[in-house]
Amino acid sequence: MDEKKLSYFEQYRDIIPQFDKFLESLKTPQPYWIRVNTLKISEEALINRLQRKGFVFEIFGELNAYRVVDMPVKHPGSTLEHSLGYYYVQDLASMVPVLALQSKKGDRVLDMCAAPGSKTTMIAEIMGNKGCIIANDANYRRLKSLAGNIERLGITNVIITNRDARNADFGVLFDRILIDAPCSGEGVFRKNPWGFRQITEREHRFLASNQKKMMKNAVRHLKDNGRIVYSTCTFSPTENESVVKYAVEKLNMRVVDVDVPVPHCEGVESWRSEDFSEIRRHVMRIYPHIVDTGGMFIAVLEKR
Repeated sequence: MDEKKLSYFEQYRDIIPQFDKFLESLKTPQPYWIRVNTLKISEEALINRLQRKGFVFEIFGELNAYRVVDMPVKHPGSTLEHSLGYYYVQDLASMVPVLALQSKKGDRVLDMCAAPGSKTTMIAEIMGNKGCIIANDANYRRLKSLAGNIERLGITNVIITNRDARNADFGVLFDRILIDAPCSGEGVFRKNPWGFRQITEREHRFLASNQKKMMKNAVRHLKDNGRIVYSTCTFSPTENESVVKYAVEKLNMRVVDVDVPVPHCEGVESWRSEDFSEIRRHVMRIYPHIVDTGGMFIAVLEKR
């Protein structure tokens, strides 16, 4: 492990609990998790089928989330069952924003930054292929993987759009909006440590500026009784708590508590002279040393 890359995270020593354990977790590869696509097959049938092939799983609580302990292939995406759309390889932490969204059958949902489709397809599964999901992504090249995953999993209630989430007019109001925002990606370090690039504070601020624009546009498209879930896979308060604080103070939103069955920590108190004491207890931070996952930040917002 490149110690210079690990030293980058020292800036978070005072805000990440059990920091030394956190640092140790970054030195270990991130395990694979899978989610069974219950639109095509039951959890029991799929797990039994894969176990007969030599897979060993550890289920997380009562969630449709299975940690791959051992497998007869190099990657869980290289099986016939995966090609048939029976399951999706998705980190447990990545599932939490969708759980917090609490979408229902018949809802109109906007996934502002949808590619490659892990959260979009999970939302569709929860909704039983009912209602309507607008799966948007500004990067045209990423739409191929989004469309491929939607087709592979048998999703039929999704419309794909290619628009800039910062200012696009989607034409209607939504019951639920997910902003899984493009970010500095610190939380996926374990998946690709060799490709990790240290991010400057200037870059954090640039990303946060774009994230705030997405938030403002999302609020404009939200029904009065609707819900926005804002998430990133980074640890930077500039891209996390600061964006939520902006929504509260400038966009008349409130952060609401949502119970999710995955262990998490509350937000940070302050960062570089910015105070987050009003919102810290209402946002969620998932760290890799808690349940052996990637990192994730989640906040749930509703109109006041």
